[in-house]
Amino acid sequence: MIGFAALALVFTALTPRAGAAQKSDKKRPNDASLCTVCQDDALQLEAGGIAAHGGFVFGKKDGNTEKTDRHLLTLDIKWIETAHFRLGFALGPYKVKLEEKKKFLAELTKLQKAFQKINPETTILDPWLRTHLFAQRCEEIYTRFLEIIDGKGATFADGSGVYRGAYQGEGPYLGMKEKYEILIVPNEAAHVDFLLENAGLRIRNTQRWHFVDRGSITISMHAQQGNLRSDAGLHGHVAFNLAHNLLDGLNHYSYDTPVWLHEGLAHFMEREIDPKNNSFDGGEGAVANMTSKSNWKPEVLKLIAGDEAPRMAELMALKNFGELKLPHHFTTWSMIDFLIATKPKEFGSFLWAIKRNYDAQGVPTGSNLPDWHRKQFKEVLGWSYAEFDSAWREWAPVAYRPGVPKGGESMPQLPGGIPPPGGGG
Repeated sequence: MIGFAALALVFTALTPRAGAAQKSDKKRPNDASLCTVCQDDALQLEAGGIAAHGGFVFGKKDGNTEKTDRHLLTLDIKWIETAHFRLGFALGPYKVKLEEKKKFLAELTKLQKAFQKINPETTILDPWLRTHLFAQRCEEIYTRFLEIIDGKGATFADGSGVYRGAYQGEGPYLGMKEKYEILIVPNEAAHVDFLLENAGLRIRNTQRWHFVDRGSITISMHAQQGNLRSDAGLHGHVAFNLAHNLLDGLNHYSYDTPVWLHEGLAHFMEREIDPKNNSFDGGEGAVANMTSKSNWKPEVLKLIAGDEAPRMAELMALKNFGELKLPHHFTTWSMIDFLIATKPKEFGSFLWAIKRNYDAQGVPTGSNLPDWHRKQFKEVLGWSYAEFDSAWREWAPVAYRPGVPKGGESMPQLPGGIPPPGGGG
């Protein structure tokens, strides 16, 4: 959702913190030198791809980590900056469950390559370790997004405002001027407090926000919603929301792109991590349509068998996330699964094309986006909407039949030479 800086300015004085800046020699709990993972050691930080443990811009114009610390005075926010992200993490320690050990062992072993003090077999993750772990996860999500858009070699603007050749966004972060930001807090009150101070919003659940004047897209979320107290739920929820923000930021967030594409891609990236925990978008003030089911394949097949699955023309008519119902969620996920499984390179090119809707002067414009979407669908993916609907409906019953392995390495080709799916069940 696009935010406007002027809106945030109305609320900057609503929650003063008297005495918050009292002088003291005592270090704050989030002082970088106290990090149990790296102790703010320059060599380890460089090896781990960490730019800083705080002291950077964050949130609204003129906002930063110090101001956020003072405003959310009761929280202990661990700050960390990577190549593409600025993260504030304010949750407590986490006890590893037996069924999670294998995942954590792999992730912590990878993290240990830069930070030797880490014990990959630990069963208690302290807040500093969790912060470093989520920083690593965010960069992995970024890398996966680059794989999907076939963008590993892509170049973007340097942020100077001087353009050489075709438009390449406004800055180096997929086209955004600033890095992508995430704030994870323990409770709803702190989440609302941050949003009110920075964006003038009283939104109770996870909020994505574009700080236009800074050129940064932020996510704020809290652990009192859904299953976010679990590590798997939080990991997937971060991926879901980053998928939205990375797609918005690609080639700069100049206009909104189709709802179906956003939600389907976000579901796909979250369910690749863990299909047991799923996030759902709803409209402002509306309750999202949700399900606790982890296996969506039978739901997709029911929709197709009953001729109730939305068609692409119907999906393109959706104006906002509040219009999404469960059939839309199941269908959009499956359609992205289909596209990535059958035409991965073309799908990547299609995402680029959707973000390159320019006017006569070569400036991004959201005008006539439905026509542009239809045109790119045919030229890049090779289908009319009706042809796509038919191809997807033929693919899913074969790809989602019981016994089909994820990835399908040993499967024969599906009709028309189409390979099996690679997304989560």
